[in-house]
Amino acid sequence: MSKYENDVLNVLYQHQPEFVSGQFIAEQLKISRTSVKKVIDRLKNDGCEIESIHNKGHHLVNLPDKWYETLVDRLIQKSSLIDYAVTHETVDSTQILAKQALVGNQDTFMVIADEQVKGKGRFNRPWASERGLGLWTSLVLRPNVQFSMITTFNLFMSLAIRDAIQSFVETDVFVKWPNDIYIGDKKVCGFLTEMVANHDGIEAVICGIGINMNQLGDHFDEVIKDKATSIRQHNNDVLIDRYDFLDVLLKNIEHRYLQFLSTPFKDIKDQYMKHSNIWDRTLTFTEGSKRFKGEPVSIDDQGFLHVKDGNGDMHRLMSADIES
Repeated sequence: MSKYENDVLNVLYQHQPEFVSGQFIAEQLKISRTSVKKVIDRLKNDGCEIESIHNKGHHLVNLPDKWYETLVDRLIQKSSLIDYAVTHETVDSTQILAKQALVGNQDTFMVIADEQVKGKGRFNRPWASERGLGLWTSLVLRPNVQFSMITTFNLFMSLAIRDAIQSFVETDVFVKWPNDIYIGDKKVCGFLTEMVANHDGIEAVICGIGINMNQLGDHFDEVIKDKATSIRQHNNDVLIDRYDFLDVLLKNIEHRYLQFLSTPFKDIKDQYMKHSNIWDRTLTFTEGSKRFKGEPVSIDDQGFLHVKDGNGDMHRLMSADIES
């Protein structure tokens, strides 16, 4: 997208739902009205729904299901957490790109894509990341903290994502320790965290997030159809505005990340446990080569899960795959 296309789109987006005259846009951008008309025609060809009325101007009605870097930048500028974002149409994995971008880079940034063709979740499981249907992103953060604190990072982040999703649906949103988010009894989000460190400390934390926003039932593969859901399915099937959602998500992530840096997990542990969906249930836990059935009892101040197995023995888990 050319600079002028970015600039015109910004003006139209900023003035929604009003009509904006071609003359006004031309004066704002210091270009001719003819150039404005050509740019708007290109935006329409790109899938932007723009209503144009003679002597009234242009009105941005809808955007296509894609990320425009200029609009993502508008949201990033409101955040003190992220320096910039990089958008892509199709990638193998945002997580891979984020790792590659770390070389010679000390920034905090976000990689976001319309589609991932090799998206991965925890335990290297494939994550369906279809074009235009979800939020597929990786955040690179630079926490100056001790290694011991990283065990609770996921717990703060999971609350941020949970809170963002809850603001769009009435159904209760839950956290499944340590990295999954559920609406009701179906999974809507998974995320994974990878740490880059050296002898001096933590260089970066890369948080890969996959959120199902606008899928309907038929979008899900038969294997996961009964286990997966989207925000839209709990929003009266109304399409979720991706930019509105990203704005809310970034605000919640910034809030919880700053809380992570300044507040011990024990101070928010009750909140986390209240929103967890693993209590009073017998579940199957797999950690490495160890697999057993048990009932979660508590989470300690370091974020470890305590589980009692059928023999009454206690297990302290740092991370595990949990199945019903």
